[in-house]
Amino acid sequence: MLPPSSTSRRGNDMADLYIDMDALRRTRTDLDRMRSLLGEPVAFMAEQAGAVTGIDVLRSSLRAFGDEWDYGIKKLADYSGGVGEALTEIERTFTELDAQLASTFEEEA
Repeated sequence: MLPPSSTSRRGNDMADLYIDMDALRRTRTDLDRMRSLLGEPVAFMAEQAGAVTGIDVLRSSLRAFGDEWDYGIKKLADYSGGVGEALTEIERTFTELDAQLASTFEEEA
C-alpha cells in the first residue's frame, strides 16, 4: 500500500489511499478470538452450572440465566464473524486494487 501523504503524485490536493493491513488483520484475529473466548463460559453456564447445585429453584435460575446469555453471546459471535469476513474481503479487494494500480503506474513509466 502507498504510505499516507497530503498530496498525490500530480501535486493536486487529493490524498493517497492507505490501509493499515496489520491493524486490519489484528482486528480480525481479535474478533475471532473474542468469539471463542465468549462461547466457552456461556456453554459451561448453560450446561453445567445448574448441575452443581441441589436446589431446584437455583438450578432452574442458573439454567435460564445461562440460556439467555447463550443467546446474546451467540448473536455477538455471529456479528463478529460477519465483521471478520468483511475485513477479509476488504483486505483481499484492496490488495488486488493496489496491485492493479501499481501495474498501471509501471505500464505508464
